[in-house]
Amino acid sequence: MPDERKKNLNVRILVSILTVLFSLIALIYLLTAFYFRKRFLPNTWIGDVYCTGRNADSIAADLRDKIIIPDITISWEDGEYENSVIPSSDIGYTYDLRESVYRSIGSQNTFAWPKALFGKNVLHLVPVITYDESALDERFNSLDRIVYENSTECEYSIVFDETSGYIEKDTHIHRLDTGKVLSDLKACLSEGRLRLDVDDSYFYDEPYNSDEIAEQDYYDRMASYLNTDLVYDMGAEKIPFDISLMSFLIKSEGGRPVTDEKGDFVLDDEKITGWISDLCSDYNTYGLDRQFVSSNGKTVTVPSFYSDYGTQIDEKAELLFLRNALKSEEIRDGVPDIHIPEYEHEGFVRGLDDIGDTYVEVDLTDQYLYYYKNGELILETDIVSGDIPKGWATPRGTFAVYGKYTDQYLYGRDYIDFVSFWMPYFRGYGFHDSDWRDEWGGEIYTYDGSHGCINMDKKPAETLYNNIEIGTPVIVYDY
Repeated sequence: MPDERKKNLNVRILVSILTVLFSLIALIYLLTAFYFRKRFLPNTWIGDVYCTGRNADSIAADLRDKIIIPDITISWEDGEYENSVIPSSDIGYTYDLRESVYRSIGSQNTFAWPKALFGKNVLHLVPVITYDESALDERFNSLDRIVYENSTECEYSIVFDETSGYIEKDTHIHRLDTGKVLSDLKACLSEGRLRLDVDDSYFYDEPYNSDEIAEQDYYDRMASYLNTDLVYDMGAEKIPFDISLMSFLIKSEGGRPVTDEKGDFVLDDEKITGWISDLCSDYNTYGLDRQFVSSNGKTVTVPSFYSDYGTQIDEKAELLFLRNALKSEEIRDGVPDIHIPEYEHEGFVRGLDDIGDTYVEVDLTDQYLYYYKNGELILETDIVSGDIPKGWATPRGTFAVYGKYTDQYLYGRDYIDFVSFWMPYFRGYGFHDSDWRDEWGGEIYTYDGSHGCINMDKKPAETLYNNIEIGTPVIVYDY
């Protein structure tokens, strides 16, 4: 019996201990659940903010400090305008997470706190977004593109532009639905998106009225006449006689083309004459001083007194051609008519730059020669030019190589010299080797210069001879 009583006592003690232990665990469990009633459960995160055991006010304050609201952007996908930007502060745009934080705490099952110990819980809060809608309307309507759209009436007309000639002014096409843009922008902002991409769906074409349709037909008829097939081939430049040029060659009154009794457009002979005169003024260089950028970067004036190189268009021939061509139906048959002007003098290359990228440059001041071929510097060398004190100055000007010879005797009143390479470019002046000299360059020309030719050593003279073509421009200058 004593053993059995002892055994029962031990059981009662064990039950008591377990009861106390269970009660303690239950108490801890309930107290912990009560503790998390207004705090976040263990292992809870909102973004990079650790929330465990913290109340809503503390978390809301942290989140408020971390939120940076970027500017609002409207992207015009057609590329006609740069993106429009509205500072979010201008419309009082804010994210309020306080309410969402309270909702998150209130929705927690605090009695499940033990489960939270074994897994990370990342919360995604839905902010309460507010902004000043009237401020948004005002800022939106002040954007450049919106101002343009709202101030531009829908119209079609033909106008004369001083640069482009007769053009269509048409504001019917590609009109922006500003109301749709603003409505969708507000929807984006309410959803927390601060960018709206405005694509083709936001644009529309306004229909034309009967008068505008008639005006379009008139423009099409004018364009079919003024867009010719004639192209002036000026070398590097091509000049098409399209509507932008022909607009300036027909008679106009009050900003409208003049038509004859048959309804045909009337050419203006004075304007045609003026155009040819301007063409010659732009391209003619023969007999004129020219500006030249030297190899050392200086802009020098090359005199025309001796120059026999350059471009001169035959003005009379071109005027006669153009008058007849513009009246011809052949330039409106859809077949390209390429016209190369007639020249009284034609350069090595044609174009506004009739020197081109292949030429010989002679710098008399520095006593140096450069030869460029297709833009590449082939040769640079010291030279000796004409002896000025003796009256044998080398002529300045723009010339062209007109011959290439080897093993020649050069004669003068008081000299006879044998040269291996001789390349004349103006009268009796040219490039040649000069074996009788030991040095070139510097001040030699002031006391022992040539009779006007350009002297150089035999090796560079041979290089020049082997590479140069007859007709190559030669620019001789000093500064």
